[in-house]
Amino acid sequence: AGAGARHQLVFVDRLVATLIHLRHDLPHSVLGLMFGVDRSTITRAIAEIRTLLAERGCAVPDRPGLRLRTLTDVFAYAQSEGVELRLDATEIQVRR
Repeated sequence: AGAGARHQLVFVDRLVATLIHLRHDLPHSVLGLMFGVDRSTITRAIAEIRTLLAERGCAVPDRPGLRLRTLTDVFAYAQSEGVELRLDATEIQVRR
């Protein structure tokens, strides 16, 4: 590919880049370098995958078919099941 060629990310790469970003908060430009694509490609991939994850919701172990799609769903489920929720409020320093 010549200079300025645009590379595509396969679905698995888009998913992995998104999970790395969500877990480690790496800048899109750094992920672009890691995956050999432009920052804007990573930005689009993260937006796409986050939308898919949000639409799918979170599965509940031992409750097939139950999906928690919103925070309201999570809190309602926790209350009905007597589950104690804990939030990870670890501060992550980011460049602005």
